[in-house]
Amino acid sequence: MENEEKEVGAVATTEETGADKATETKRSFDELLQDKEYQSAFDKKIAQSLQTAKAKWEEESKTKMAEAEKLAKMDEDEKAKYKMEQYEREIAEYKAKENARTLKDEAINIISQKEIPVAYLDLFKFENMSAEEVKTAIETIEALRNKDRESYLNNALKQKTPTQKQTTSVEDKDPYLQGFDSI
Repeated sequence: MENEEKEVGAVATTEETGADKATETKRSFDELLQDKEYQSAFDKKIAQSLQTAKAKWEEESKTKMAEAEKLAKMDEDEKAKYKMEQYEREIAEYKAKENARTLKDEAINIISQKEIPVAYLDLFKFENMSAEEVKTAIETIEALRNKDRESYLNNALKQKTPTQKQTTSVEDKDPYLQGFDSI
């Protein structure tokens, strides 16, 4: 009975050491930051992100202040005209985005019909392209792809030229037939 208790105690101590190892590998974020190297690296990253955010905020506030000053100097007619120009610019941007989306949808349809991978469309900048340019680009891709496919198949299916073996007459070499000649 004592032997059984000793064995149980031995198992308990190995389990405890295994648990300690598991807790050592899983440290919390706060425990990691207690290490000076991790803390300094973390502080540097935080400082960089704060500096970037501050620079963006300052830039945005400067543009807003400049626009506010610009609007303050204008009279009612100029303000209305300026607002109208802003709205027209926004509408033009939305139209350009919608046009790009429509072009991409049409390009996907065309490319799918021609059995070309859709991943090729990632090469296009639809915002700066017209429908004719997209069509021309797809035709170019199709031509290049067909050419590549043809050259690949030609190389893959190419067979080695058969080598021609020297044929000699049977009578010159065959010793069996030479024996008949001597008779």
